[in-house]
Amino acid sequence: MPKPSAAALDSITEAAVDWLVQLHSGAMDAAGHQRLAQWLDSDPRHRSTWERLQAPLQQLRAAQPQATPRPGSLLSDTLARAEARTQRRRHVLRGALCLGGVAVGTGWLADRHQPITQWSADLHTGTGERRDFTLPDGSRITLDARSAVDLDFGTGRRSVRLRQGALLAEAAPQPHQGPAFAVYTPHGQVRALGTRFTVRVQDSASLVGMLEHSVEITTTGGQQRQLHEGHSARFSTTEIADADGLSPDTTAAWQHGMLQAHDLPLADVVQALRAYRTGVLRISPRAAALRVYGNYALDDSDRALTALAETLPIRVHRALGGWLVVIE
Repeated sequence: MPKPSAAALDSITEAAVDWLVQLHSGAMDAAGHQRLAQWLDSDPRHRSTWERLQAPLQQLRAAQPQATPRPGSLLSDTLARAEARTQRRRHVLRGALCLGGVAVGTGWLADRHQPITQWSADLHTGTGERRDFTLPDGSRITLDARSAVDLDFGTGRRSVRLRQGALLAEAAPQPHQGPAFAVYTPHGQVRALGTRFTVRVQDSASLVGMLEHSVEITTTGGQQRQLHEGHSARFSTTEIADADGLSPDTTAAWQHGMLQAHDLPLADVVQALRAYRTGVLRISPRAAALRVYGNYALDDSDRALTALAETLPIRVHRALGGWLVVIE
């Protein structure tokens, strides 16, 4: 059987975590157990991943006192045990995952700290890490957490390819008749006509915030548009649309460790917090659609989650020392 790609492996592990959550919710019925069995039998990688993740968690449960589940609450029995968690139990989980030969589990946990797909990138950041870099032409970029770029500098070339995450660029002046500084994403190109701007790669589009002067956006499909200071835009492979509901200062707030939410879906807020947490952060579809306003500290994601729970009709469940968080 061919070795699965990093993306497929991560998808399978995420699905296995979802099944673990349901299994330990205390509310999984016979039909749910049948669906789990079908999922396990549908692909040998499913069962292999399940067994490798299940083993260390079984060791964790064996090391912690039993508690009476509260029926009907997601993660009820796990959360009840978590109330009595100790440093020893956290050590058991860490040791089981990191030292117990759990190939998929350790790989996935390592990916949550430093994404595996970024290891070959020229410049990258890990979970919760922001870094400044000076480029060969004197330009400067700041990478947000869990971001990665490749560099292409040489005769007639001054470009950065943003693989994942976000950057803030301060482009050095264009040399006489030399190439302009450019940032490439899967959706197109952002060519600097000025100095400071942000670029973030999202699932189906890239987001640009113009802090000083202007840039020229060109999609992979050939659409072009200039974006001027004080404005933001999203571009896909085929079109460019205004995003002035997000000011450039808002798109760059992560540089100072803040998330500014102005009518953002909670799903987007959670996605931003994921880059600053090494564990699993899950959200239900109902909660994901809620609209969020406010400023939240990225560097203290627990505080941000608490603030969200205080202002929105959601419940934030924490388990396994905060490694597993479920929002519903």
